[in-house]
Amino acid sequence: MKKTTLAAFLFLVLVLSCQYPPFLKYYLTSNKTHIPRFTKWDKVIGSNSNPLRAYDVKSYDWTIHVDPEQEQIHAVMKIQFQMESTQDSIFLDFERHLKLDAIQSSVPLKRTKRKKDAVFVVFKQAVPKGTTVLLEITYHGTPTKILSYTAINWGRDKNNVPWISTATEGIGPHHMMPCKNLLADEPDSCFIRVGVPYGLVGVANGKLDSITKTPTEKIYHWAVRNPINIYNLSFNVGDYVKLEKNYADINQVNQKIEIYALTYNKILADTFYKQAPIIMQKLENLYGPYPWWKDGCKIIETNLPHGVCMEHQSAIAMTNAYQTRYKNINFTLVHELAHEWWGNSVTAYDYADLWLHEGFAEYTEALFAERHLGKEDYTLFIGHFSKSIANQRPLVKPYGVRYNNLVHDDDQDIYNKGVMFLHTLRMQLNDDTLFFKTLKNVQHHFSKRSMTTEQFMVFFNAETKRDFTPFFDVYLKQPKPPLLEFRIDRSRNDSIVLEYRWAENLPTNFNMRVTVTNGETTQTILPSMKMQYLTLPKNQSFSFDITKFGYVLFRKRDD
Repeated sequence: MKKTTLAAFLFLVLVLSCQYPPFLKYYLTSNKTHIPRFTKWDKVIGSNSNPLRAYDVKSYDWTIHVDPEQEQIHAVMKIQFQMESTQDSIFLDFERHLKLDAIQSSVPLKRTKRKKDAVFVVFKQAVPKGTTVLLEITYHGTPTKILSYTAINWGRDKNNVPWISTATEGIGPHHMMPCKNLLADEPDSCFIRVGVPYGLVGVANGKLDSITKTPTEKIYHWAVRNPINIYNLSFNVGDYVKLEKNYADINQVNQKIEIYALTYNKILADTFYKQAPIIMQKLENLYGPYPWWKDGCKIIETNLPHGVCMEHQSAIAMTNAYQTRYKNINFTLVHELAHEWWGNSVTAYDYADLWLHEGFAEYTEALFAERHLGKEDYTLFIGHFSKSIANQRPLVKPYGVRYNNLVHDDDQDIYNKGVMFLHTLRMQLNDDTLFFKTLKNVQHHFSKRSMTTEQFMVFFNAETKRDFTPFFDVYLKQPKPPLLEFRIDRSRNDSIVLEYRWAENLPTNFNMRVTVTNGETTQTILPSMKMQYLTLPKNQSFSFDITKFGYVLFRKRDD
């Protein structure tokens, strides 16, 4: 998701409503750790190792009948999973305000119980490890709204035709469907069947298998035949027309990029999305083949609030602004398409690692600018990203608690500070060929599965044959980046002396090159905790340019 002003809206609702006290923790953080305090319940529902989560989801088969007039859905979710241990109970995530009508099971049930946003399923007897179970859950309702944010956004286009879009990152997919809301457990396949009144079109992830008709609605049957990140499951409903852009992929295979635009925006969308093949070509060159051609590549006009766009796998959600923004390119589209690699193919193992999604997608904007426009534009992007960082919380969050990085502004560093960390790795490695080869190899090695920050670090170190562990520890696990303290001694007649050192404790093996530019000369220094000195010409100014060596903060001493 492209960063938004979600934090301000959520803060208001916390003050005005007791319905969402769990969000308060993101504003009442620990002074010691700089992160929220989590309850036992937070750890129950967010833990990857909870015994009641010991089942592997194989498939979601989701049928949604949409009622635009009542702003309700009537749905059936079929979840097929395999038991990972012998036990008699499991639980699913399911938002408490949605009405549960019935649960049927291929294995006899003893009872079910709802507690907060969970459904506990108890079988009549322990189900052996390896057993495949099919649950069929019938439910209905309207997802709860947090001010203007909700899982299903009900609206109308300018012709007063119903227009409905979904997005659940942050809010959680359990707000519109029962599921296992852990990033590490991706289904092998997914089927989304969207039933809509005549005159409307239902669009979802994957490829359209068929359309069936009943006396009251059309049902669009979409199929995803790849693993899919749980918060990527989505559907959209509206007066859509389909456009196509021809694209020869990295292997010179002719592909189609599909655009679903509102009918009255057909001409506008056709012109606007001429940039899509250009963007796709650069991204494939950066990271390797687009991972989802078997499921297609769609860009869908949506009505998500506040300009939110979303990386829904094979079904990118773009709002209807149709703005190119910078040099005839919409960089939000670059960001969301980059997620097809970073977030959708290589998925964070835990919500704690979400910087892997957003940091890489944001950094891809700078890399695209460099590849498409030139090095100067890359430098401009990096300078821009460096100016909007809070440095109040670590990028890597606590594991096993489903950390919501989209509530508070301080957590938005997963975007820009994630960029600056990746830029720092690149500059410190000082070998672009190896750097980009390593990113491609990450995509190949972890394709269509999850990855932790630790796994990324180990892989990066092995590929580059350098130990960047201290950089990962400082930039990702501490709230603030390195602080370089310096003083200028002008007491000499023929020169000035730059005094410098790291102002705060860093790992003993933290070896970072910093460049000092004066006039036409660039010199490299290796700061440490000990004060060091560099003599420079008297009449030439000097500067530290973080676009050349990486992200640090500076503190000038005048004593």
